[in-house]
Amino acid sequence: MDQEIKMHAFIDLETSGGKFNKEKIIEIAIIIYDGKKIIETYSTLVNPCVKVDFYVQKLTGIKNSDLEKENTFNHYAKKVFNLVKDKILVGHNVEYDYRVLKNELKSCKINYNSKTICTIEMARQSYKDLKYYNLNFLCNYFDIELVNHHRALDDATATLNLFKKLKG
Repeated sequence: MDQEIKMHAFIDLETSGGKFNKEKIIEIAIIIYDGKKIIETYSTLVNPCVKVDFYVQKLTGIKNSDLEKENTFNHYAKKVFNLVKDKILVGHNVEYDYRVLKNELKSCKINYNSKTICTIEMARQSYKDLKYYNLNFLCNYFDIELVNHHRALDDATATLNLFKKLKG
């Protein structure tokens, strides 16, 4: 019997900040992984059409002026949906990314549901005695390179590498 290949979509979002369920994507990265190799990598800045919180600008280095010339999420929605549909969504604190992505897709009249895997939960189950479970700490702990923390593609790549370590 052929074993079904489980495709994963590793995701990381940077968002505008703001009220719960009002956050807008300002940067998205998706890495499609077939369990052995990376199939596709996608990353883009997104114009949220709202002001990005000062704290987020400081954290990510992404300024409002960097986003003005970018397309809105509506421009990317079909491409993003086609990348993630029928795949297991994997992220570090994936419920946040999943919720924001669902909201953004819904605003573009696209319904999206997915199974998810959270690398925080994976780490907690296998390494019960760690002091922290944030991405930066875990990358240091497992000697995983994380160059531009709080940038979507770098965080998604680090999450993929963490996932591989945790899977054993």
